[in-house]
Amino acid sequence: MQRHREGDFFLHYRLILSDIDGTLLNSKHELTVGVKQAIQHYVAAGGTFVLASARPPLAMTALAQQMGLAVPLVSLNGAVIAQPTDDKKLKVLATTPWPAGIAAEVYTALSSLTLSLNVFSDTHWYVADTSQWTRQEAAITGFAPETVPIETGLANGLPVHKLLCMGEPDVIDRAEQIVLAHPEWQLVASRSKATYLEIVRQGVSKEAALKTLSHLFDIPMAATMALGDGENDLPMLQAAGLGVTLENALPQVLDVIKTVVPDNDHDGAAVAIKQYAMGEG
Repeated sequence: MQRHREGDFFLHYRLILSDIDGTLLNSKHELTVGVKQAIQHYVAAGGTFVLASARPPLAMTALAQQMGLAVPLVSLNGAVIAQPTDDKKLKVLATTPWPAGIAAEVYTALSSLTLSLNVFSDTHWYVADTSQWTRQEAAITGFAPETVPIETGLANGLPVHKLLCMGEPDVIDRAEQIVLAHPEWQLVASRSKATYLEIVRQGVSKEAALKTLSHLFDIPMAATMALGDGENDLPMLQAAGLGVTLENALPQVLDVIKTVVPDNDHDGAAVAIKQYAMGEG
């Protein structure tokens, strides 16, 4: 563990990359006063706090502004990294789209299942039609999808940075098996929750984003901390100097990550920041 002095504070970890849903936000999708104050205290001490999510970048900006953050947003599991600007816009810093020519094939294959298929392209969220799933997700993120003829867009070369499949767990299982059966697609599918399957290009991950941020801010990986609760957070949690998860994490995460704090309804993220990043006991 490295200790870094900033003013009157010692930071055990100088950069924190944190998942949002199920980690920073409680089960009502709210940022509690306790978590917000812990983040502000950490930033005031000189720490760099970065949001990481499967969410699209525009669905992360309100939370970033609420916390006064002006650092890159790791969105779509790392497929798009964007920087908030002074005029409250987003500058896309880096993107990793799907390989050319496969999006239409993938979309057609998954359309045979009873799923809500959501295409994310740069800062846009596209759906062919709305459903209970898209309405639920829009309510959670505060960001609504655009309804467009998806198949036409894909046929015309619309770049895809992530496909989100939402549906019942057994159907999500079948969707995952379809992706696994086609290694030539060069895609990776992982669950952020039992009913959500996130599909991105191979090599895209919060882990890769953490390494990019480590280089960008000249902070050694040993001085980084990661917070998360989902299967898609595991590589990030294992790569960081310290990976911390919450009691509400998926079982497969709790099986691997042994530094565990209270759940997201009991300010677990605040406990992690205070106890592990700032050494407040």
